[in-house]
Amino acid sequence: MQNVIDIRVETDSNITLPQVIIKTDSQSELTEKIVYAIERCIENEYPKVTAVNENTMVLLNQWDIIRIFTQNRKLSICSQNGTYESRLALSGLEEILNRDDFIRISRFEIINLRKVSGFDLSVSGTIKVLFENGTETWVARRYVKAIQEKLKALGKGVE
Repeated sequence: MQNVIDIRVETDSNITLPQVIIKTDSQSELTEKIVYAIERCIENEYPKVTAVNENTMVLLNQWDIIRIFTQNRKLSICSQNGTYESRLALSGLEEILNRDDFIRISRFEIINLRKVSGFDLSVSGTIKVLFENGTETWVARRYVKAIQEKLKALGKGVE
């Protein structure tokens, strides 16, 4: 039996990120191979981040990371699956993170713009960042302009 795949690329100006939908009558080895191939392709562009959960070292996908921040002299990585610690410095992590998705918002914090649900501009001179998971943080005043410029460059301007 030959594996045949019907591949179509459709463009839609309302979609900002590529979307992959696999339609099939049942989950199979072929569909799992397709998902695996797509994930590997993305991982080559976004290297995994090493973190520690209790005494276990884990590899986090960048797209799962919500924010990275320093608290009580420890670097924490908040992801969709929980909070981890990193043994790297914030500047070291900043170098390996995808610059299109991640931006520094203070001396102690980097956020993933893809996990942001909105920005609250009601406090003059600063920005409150609201995340999809319900958490929030603040942009340090000296980083407000950099955030505004980054969002304007991405076509998501914040005035």
